[in-house]
Amino acid sequence: MRVLEKSQYSGPAADFGSSNLMLGKENFFTNLVIASLRPLRQIVAEAERAIEQLTLKQVVAWFVKDGKIRTQQGVDAAFLDL
Repeated sequence: MRVLEKSQYSGPAADFGSSNLMLGKENFFTNLVIASLRPLRQIVAEAERAIEQLTLKQVVAWFVKDGKIRTQQGVDAAFLDL
């Protein structure tokens, strides 16, 4: 199983450079989609499948699992930086 490190993806700025990060209300959804790629890439890495093959159930289960890790093991053990 290939797992991404937190430092590999620190959000949209990591993918596109902070100077290119879109700001403003009109670009909110663009930033949302870009930021959503980080956890989706992690889910894909753990599931060892293509992003197109992920189901809603798998995505929800991953978020629940990450939340439980955060609660039981602490913030540093979880993938998401909330």
